[in-house]
Amino acid sequence: MIRPDEMPYRTGLVYRDGTPVAYDPADYVGSFDRLLADFEYDTWRRRQGESAGGARPIGVGLAAYVQGTGVGPFESADVRIDSTGTVHVYIGVSSQGQSHETTMAQIAAAELGVDPDRVFVIAADTTRLPYGNGTGGSRVAANAGPSVARTAREVAGKARVVASEMLECAPADVVLAGGRAHVAGLPERGVALGDLSRAAVRNKTLLRESRPGLQACGYFAPETVTFAFGAQACALEVDVETGRVRILKYLAVHDCGRAINPVVVDGQLHGGLAGGIGTALMEDLLYDDQGQLLTGSLMDYAIPAAADLPAFETRILAFPSTRNDLGIKGVGESAIIAPPAAIANAVEDALHSRGASVLEVPVTPARVWEALRRGA
Repeated sequence: MIRPDEMPYRTGLVYRDGTPVAYDPADYVGSFDRLLADFEYDTWRRRQGESAGGARPIGVGLAAYVQGTGVGPFESADVRIDSTGTVHVYIGVSSQGQSHETTMAQIAAAELGVDPDRVFVIAADTTRLPYGNGTGGSRVAANAGPSVARTAREVAGKARVVASEMLECAPADVVLAGGRAHVAGLPERGVALGDLSRAAVRNKTLLRESRPGLQACGYFAPETVTFAFGAQACALEVDVETGRVRILKYLAVHDCGRAINPVVVDGQLHGGLAGGIGTALMEDLLYDDQGQLLTGSLMDYAIPAAADLPAFETRILAFPSTRNDLGIKGVGESAIIAPPAAIANAVEDALHSRGASVLEVPVTPARVWEALRRGA
């Protein structure tokens, strides 16, 4: 496993964007050690020994991954403050349940000194913002996030210019907080963002140096992707009479760089784990002899229900990326990578004394039974 002093680690390969692969700084070894400690690896090994030879042997599986995330080419953002002090953020990517609205609102709010509830995020409206590259490749936070931050920072700079003239101080002495602009050290001497927005329309300094109004549009184009790291551990039992697999404990650690909203990150990890466990245990494309797909609908294609899933445990690691302003690495699809390997490893680990090998997923009861028959 790559050591911290080898970072940024260069593989000698070239990524699909044409850039030489260099992994972002992170502690892979320390992260993996934390996985083993939090999982209580030694305890599960003891339990495995106690279950060996029984009807439901226990197995332990591990898997680690490195994922290229945050692929470009760019993302855009338009940020504006209206006369009521409400912030409107337009981004070029639409959400599919990843909570972009929450995350982007937090980023803009932090730059402008407002409550996130006062920020409204409008996604993929081409009449407002014509350019965007869409959701995919765990890229939105790492691309749209820095774009929103830079653009909101530009709007904040314009607000400080207007406020400095109204409050008779230097722009550097203006503090944006609580939906107001005030003089540093004198919070009682301030002006609301809504008032600043109205004054900015006719501000002569903005007319000379940029354009009127508290509005800006900007883009962020990364040089290349960020590389996220994660590892997962699984303990499970196999019923050797029926072939049924039951997960007893599942723990995932993932380095997403700076987590803007840990609850959102945790939700992304849970979604990925559910999909990965489905891939590992039940999701399969089956065809008849004529090549006709037999599992072409959810009547036939099995996906996991809540009763099929364990109570996941997750750990968010934070080794900031150097590829963008916010230090973000991706998380969208990350957790789905490792479950097939971790679970297949754990099943084979449980059955190794019986000579069974697990060579493909999903590890269905029928395949487990067949593996046991071959190993007998």
